[in-house]
Amino acid sequence: MNAPRWPYPLLRLKPGKEGLISKRHPWVFSGALARPSESTLVRLADDSGQVLGVGTASPANPLAARIFRFEDAPLDEAFFRSRFESALRLRRDLGLWSPEGGCRWVFGEGDGLPGLVVDRYAQALVLQVGTAGLEGLRDTWWPILFELGKREGITAFVERSQSGRKEEGLEPVNRLLKGSLGGPVTVHEGPAKLSVDLLRGQKTGFFLDQRAHRLQVGAHAEGCRVLNTFGYTGGFSIHAGLGGASQVATLDISAPALDQAERDWVANGLDPAVHVRMEGDAFELMRQLEPGGWDRVIVDPPAFAKQRKDVDKAFKAYKDVFRLGARATAPGGFLWVFSCSQHLDRMRFQEAVWTALLETGREARVLAHLGQPADHPYALNHPEGFYLKGLWLRVE
Repeated sequence: MNAPRWPYPLLRLKPGKEGLISKRHPWVFSGALARPSESTLVRLADDSGQVLGVGTASPANPLAARIFRFEDAPLDEAFFRSRFESALRLRRDLGLWSPEGGCRWVFGEGDGLPGLVVDRYAQALVLQVGTAGLEGLRDTWWPILFELGKREGITAFVERSQSGRKEEGLEPVNRLLKGSLGGPVTVHEGPAKLSVDLLRGQKTGFFLDQRAHRLQVGAHAEGCRVLNTFGYTGGFSIHAGLGGASQVATLDISAPALDQAERDWVANGLDPAVHVRMEGDAFELMRQLEPGGWDRVIVDPPAFAKQRKDVDKAFKAYKDVFRLGARATAPGGFLWVFSCSQHLDRMRFQEAVWTALLETGREARVLAHLGQPADHPYALNHPEGFYLKGLWLRVE
């Protein structure tokens, strides 16, 4: 895919539609444009032709343009190098950059690179490319990312570009770019060693955004019966086991994920007799659980609202599964509930939790509001970047 040379074509807004850009919001929707873009790289301009920013564009996506810089300047090698280095410096300052750990290096708009996600898993790097504009610029940014990755000790480079590609006229990509993989990689997270399948796992292989919450569960698991619903490969479970839980159940619909959870349990030196595998639909299996039978319960479902029109239906699904989680929690027990749906805002999420508790006839105290970690930053001018919401509750 060939990118247009600088200066990129002008993409004009309708009169009076420059308000969000003037507030440095990086998204422009199709209704704000005078006409659809014919180029994947553009200079966004007001009705008079004054350039307000530079970014990528798509004629088919309702999210028609994403702004990378609020100035009239190209997306060149110097730009990408500066953004990559700045994002890396932040993770290093946060103490999250480790040759044995997992860390998100680039988080799209939060790092000034809309449509791009880059995750580090020990000696491997996984990237997601979500826009046609970034594809057109691959020859510009990819050599820099590869160079910096090698400098940081990365030996394997994987691409898992799937989400959002259809709206950009792009095919999904799942491939090894450079280096080799002998199977899943192992990342160290506190006391835990966790396996990540970079080519077949969900998202980029694992859910790095739950790191702090897994550690939190582990710190409060001693002597407890712990239920980990939607448990995937058992990250929460491993931490609970290492924290001294008396029994841990991992519930998921995926047999391969549960297979990996069981292997990781043993690899962490934990007694297999303490771990219970629950395979099947979470809603159905949770309905069969003994009420009040678990001291610690984690309910971390997938994104039920992937589009704004799905919010009302998703609200009901979240309410139902949170109700089942609360029902399973012993009096005085801890319940962690989460939503990773960007379109379900914090207030609606909390309403779903509150309604769920009312329906179970239980009361709860909020111990903490939870969210995405510091390596998943979001810009104040882009509140849509805040997606992970959670509550840590003591259920009475």
